[in-house]
Amino acid sequence: MPMTIVKINKLEDCFDGSYIYKYEFSKIVDERVMNAIAEGGRLQYFPMFSKPFYKIYTREGLQIKGILGEYDLEVTFPITDQFEKKKNFEEFLRLLLSRH
Repeated sequence: MPMTIVKINKLEDCFDGSYIYKYEFSKIVDERVMNAIAEGGRLQYFPMFSKPFYKIYTREGLQIKGILGEYDLEVTFPITDQFEKKKNFEEFLRLLLSRH
């Protein structure tokens, strides 16, 4: 059974106009999924932390962060074209997850 998005929650509006959303999944985010999301962007990964933390910077200006082995991640959408970027990210995510 493929990994799916179970819930999307808006966490907060930032002072700079960006939005933060939490995405919860049916399975844990593993290294394969983390690397697939990071493809084409810049990945910072800290496996030596007590909880292995990652942060991804996409070409579209999104910042994605989470803990490997957890069922969720947070995405900060920039102020410019944020609704379109959110829609595009969710389509990308659903397609990616259908393969994992």
